[in-house]
Amino acid sequence: MTITPSPWQQELKKCVKCGACMAVCPIYRQTGREEMVARGKLNHIERQLDERFDDEEPLTPGWLEAVDLCLLCCSCEDNCSKGVKITEIIADARHRQTEQSGLNPIKKSAFSLLKNRVLSLPRFIKAGSWMQWLLWRRLPRHSGLVRRLPLPGIDDKTVIPALPRRHLDDYLKSTKKPQTETALKPVLYFPGCATRYLYPQMGLDLLYVLERLGFSGIVPKELACCGMVTWGAGDQESNQELQQRNLEVFRKHSEIKEIVTGCASCGHALKEYDGLPEDCEILDISEFLFRHREKLEQLVGKNRVEKKITYHDPCHLRKGQGITSQPRWLLKLIAGENFIEMRHPERCCGAGGTFGLTHKELSRKILAEKAHDADSTQAEIVTSGCPGCLLQLTEGAVVANSQWQTAHPISLLAELLRKG
Repeated sequence: MTITPSPWQQELKKCVKCGACMAVCPIYRQTGREEMVARGKLNHIERQLDERFDDEEPLTPGWLEAVDLCLLCCSCEDNCSKGVKITEIIADARHRQTEQSGLNPIKKSAFSLLKNRVLSLPRFIKAGSWMQWLLWRRLPRHSGLVRRLPLPGIDDKTVIPALPRRHLDDYLKSTKKPQTETALKPVLYFPGCATRYLYPQMGLDLLYVLERLGFSGIVPKELACCGMVTWGAGDQESNQELQQRNLEVFRKHSEIKEIVTGCASCGHALKEYDGLPEDCEILDISEFLFRHREKLEQLVGKNRVEKKITYHDPCHLRKGQGITSQPRWLLKLIAGENFIEMRHPERCCGAGGTFGLTHKELSRKILAEKAHDADSTQAEIVTSGCPGCLLQLTEGAVVANSQWQTAHPISLLAELLRKG
């Protein structure tokens, strides 16, 4: 949703400058700068809005910094007693910025891959998978790669995912459908770009769990990016194009009423779509599993993960969708007493889509808090329901020289069910 000028001004006036956002903002916690907390950002935007909204004058450095240094983590919005739509204001301000000065060339190229059906993201990743070992090496304890040789702007602690030569779509093409599948109830599965192209095993794990529960996960090949990354960057044109492509797919399969995803950011984005088919419901996988908890509890039985695990709340799951109890129910089912809460599971990990790439130093400071929190639990596995968070947490373990590994709860569950 885009806030047009008049409602935007009205939304800004709802802020009473109480400062509740200061207690939860990860940017403010690291910088201590008033203008970088939501109250300061909104105040700065409000002062300039009337005189600058319709003219062609360049935006001031203060405006640019205020809208740029934001993770869109929803922490301030979640803690706002007045319900100010802060993240929407920031995202719309970024749209204004891109209209005036254009989109960052790197982001523009990346977003074109998300939309282009020929020079597409999967083709780009597959090409990279054949060359990655020249510049990157595998981590001995963790998933992912670190640089092999000096690279500009990349230090020896930066972690990238290993680019697979086969994507989720490739695995699904080669998988023989079981004869009993016709008896399974269909559920539309939205894997998201990270799962689909970078972590295909995560997608296979989710589909396996669905099948064990009596559901057939349908993954239409026409599905596009959810659009969250383009929305956050202010590229509303690309965001709308991606939304419409996905809505076409949903309407084509309108007889399927449940759309499940294992990505917190995708779920947050999809739930904001206008024009979803009637009675269509977007569900995080933890929500879906909780609905079918009786059967899942029977399947798991007394089997438990023997390693200590802890959990990081993805911002787009906890604050964006209000989902907190279902993932914890699942983790307690998986690990029992081996599930240990960290002190601040709700704090942002510092990934913020592309924020971790464009503001590496600040992102690392935020991440260091999360890594320390995870270390204090003495957990062997740190779980999260967001592939982006998992990649960021893996880098946190490398930087902090921590021993724990990362995993999506669905992968731990699938492993448990396969053993049982």
